[in-house]
Amino acid sequence: GGHAQVGAPELDMGLNGRHHKDARTNRTDSTDEQQQHNCRQGLEKLRDTHHGGETQASLLQWTGQNGVHPVAPGCSWSGDGSLLFQQVPMVEIDGMKLVQTRAILNYIANKYNLYGKDLKERALIDMYGEGVADLGEMILTMPLCPPDQKDAKVALIKERAVNRYLPAFEKVLKSHGQDYLVGNSLSRVDIHLVELLYYVEELDSSLLANFPLLKALKARVSSLPNVKKFLQPGNLEKPRSSIMPAKPKLYYFNARGRMECIRWLLAAAGVEFEEKFIEAPADLEKLKTDGSLLFQQVPLVEIDGMKLVQTRAILNYIANKYNLYGKDLKERALIDMYGEGVADLGEMILTMPLCPPDQKDAKVALIKERAVNRYLPAFEKVSGCSVVGVLRLEEKEKTSSVRAVDIHLVELLYYVEELDSSLLANFPLLKPSEGRPTFPILEPKIWTLGLALKARVSSLPNVKKFLQPGSQRKPPIDEKALEEAKKIFNIK
Repeated sequence: GGHAQVGAPELDMGLNGRHHKDARTNRTDSTDEQQQHNCRQGLEKLRDTHHGGETQASLLQWTGQNGVHPVAPGCSWSGDGSLLFQQVPMVEIDGMKLVQTRAILNYIANKYNLYGKDLKERALIDMYGEGVADLGEMILTMPLCPPDQKDAKVALIKERAVNRYLPAFEKVLKSHGQDYLVGNSLSRVDIHLVELLYYVEELDSSLLANFPLLKALKARVSSLPNVKKFLQPGNLEKPRSSIMPAKPKLYYFNARGRMECIRWLLAAAGVEFEEKFIEAPADLEKLKTDGSLLFQQVPLVEIDGMKLVQTRAILNYIANKYNLYGKDLKERALIDMYGEGVADLGEMILTMPLCPPDQKDAKVALIKERAVNRYLPAFEKVSGCSVVGVLRLEEKEKTSSVRAVDIHLVELLYYVEELDSSLLANFPLLKPSEGRPTFPILEPKIWTLGLALKARVSSLPNVKKFLQPGSQRKPPIDEKALEEAKKIFNIK
């Protein structure tokens, strides 16, 4: 689509210089406009992301220029006049401080002879580049869409990619039979297009299947020495997950086990995840032989480009990533201490189904005794003191502060109730007795939310959703599932 800029945009972070608040002309796709409106609301929060600074970094690096340095968060340029229009990206180059993505890209392309040999070639480069930018902007804004609109957004991007943009570029390459889009020599638009093709493949690797000339262009450009170097690990290319993060992928059998606490924590943090169920010994063996299981055991979680095993390590990473691990060292120490208590009782319940039948009654009796005489009284006491988690509400902010240990404790309380619903009867701060209030009570310096801990955490939107039928929460293990697990893990 054509563009006529009106005023200064709020944010100029688009691929190839797309202005996010420019006027659009000759645009007839109302769906596009609605998607743009829905996503644009969050653009002001996006700074130094994969497509914003990445496009200029790509063009500089791919021409062999290495003087690109990231700047630490917290630095401010608006006060010293560096940001002419109070916005980033900004590039310092040849004694200038350039802002506005198109201006930066035009200067780099001209300086390094990537902008065609004459006016006609530049017109073609600009035209093709605007098509790259159209599809690129759709991908750029996708992570900022409301969750209930994301599936429709992804479907629209895929439809536009395979029916509008990719066929157009394939047609250009086919029409002249040359190696590059314009003038049979590398130009900025080839670099921008190949960058886009990587993003398209990240979205769905099958989308390029019917475009052999584009795949060949991608391979050709990617094999150029400077580009090849830029694509290597450890370069200045931003992690693609930073703009389009893949869902965490959980590898375990289809039951609670040691993965359930991970499911709970991800769900409470509002993180969507995928599950790859281990359904046969061969599935587990494959994970072992391909090197995915560092210690030859599950659970395994793929997240942020890592393959994490060991339950505590996984939980710690998730808690840190989503700010569920306390605000300072002391809070973290308390969270760890309480969390280990949760884990102690949880381990007893987790292993109970594996007890020999003649020992099960004694095991259940021991769990109940430890629950009511050791662990639940301890957590009730902590709830009364109100030191961390949802048990605390700062007077100043009047907002709760959920921590990982709150989630783990409430998960445990559900298991305790499954074992014997009467076990929580004498612990009103963990589960309120009938007639007890569930609203906060003002105490000196602290608003206590200890009342109805289980009910309060369960009512948090993400947790409430996870507790609904049809979610990825798993039911108590039954005999059939237990036998399947024994076969998979060779438990005698």
